[in-house]
Amino acid sequence: MKICVSEFTYKAFKDLLKESFINDEFILIDSEANIVAGEGKPDIALVSYELMFKALKSEEFFNKYLDLIDGCSFLQGSWAGIETDQAQSLINHSKTFSHGGGIHAIPIATYVFAQILRSIKSIDAHIEMQKQKEWKQMMSVGELTDMSIGITGFGGIGQEVARMAKAFRMKVYATKRTPVSTDNLDRLFKPSELNEMLPKCDFVVNCLPSTSDTQKVFSENQFKAMKTSAMFINVGRGESVDEESLAKALEDKEILSAALDTTSPEPLNEASPLWTLENCYITPHDSAWGPRAPLRAIELFVENYKRFQKGEKLINQV
Repeated sequence: MKICVSEFTYKAFKDLLKESFINDEFILIDSEANIVAGEGKPDIALVSYELMFKALKSEEFFNKYLDLIDGCSFLQGSWAGIETDQAQSLINHSKTFSHGGGIHAIPIATYVFAQILRSIKSIDAHIEMQKQKEWKQMMSVGELTDMSIGITGFGGIGQEVARMAKAFRMKVYATKRTPVSTDNLDRLFKPSELNEMLPKCDFVVNCLPSTSDTQKVFSENQFKAMKTSAMFINVGRGESVDEESLAKALEDKEILSAALDTTSPEPLNEASPLWTLENCYITPHDSAWGPRAPLRAIELFVENYKRFQKGEKLINQV
């Protein structure tokens, strides 16, 4: 088979790729979607990070890439979402497509707990006291034992958040449409039972994708259902949150605080009040990044290649 990867990815993971694709031919492309090694049409392709970012920025590049991989037997993406026009085009130009869900679970879950610990240990207040050279011991809660976390969207990211939560001895609740087997969950709610789950949670972590069913799932009623001491963390898609309602809930102290790694739109509109609220912490959708993320993408590609050869269903097959 002919395997298409970027020249950059091939150089970075040459040994692993050569070991995994022993009897296959590589087609390498540069940053302009030109073939620089190999020839012909690929049977299988990996859409790595730098290719997708280039596709988002350059329509010319993306159209050229689509022409190259059109009719590909198997296409592996490196990101979880499939709602974008680019992702849909890739799906339509390949016979089998697999997304990269789960690759980013570990760094995103780490981000979630960085924000949780920031709140529970009063990190921002301590930083301000240091600036004022003030020595004043604080009586914040200080630990997560027996506190509760609610997770909407219990896929790879949500399950990694739950695993870490149990390490902190927390109670874990989640919403999911289908049953799931895990030792890291105290109770699973149906999506329709979201408002029943929310009052039980000290922290609410949104991991929902953007679909027709998830638009503004978190709105006025949901923020009113939360504890006034609750923290809301969004690592799902910005479209699943009514940000006007969130801003009002933060301003009116209906909830304690929010941490947003995703917004709608992105970048967040400069006029949004969320930028300047002291109890809202905004990051530029970079929680997924970590030094091992590209390697995990390659490992998923290799595993799915083996499954593809055996005629088995792929991990994250669309």
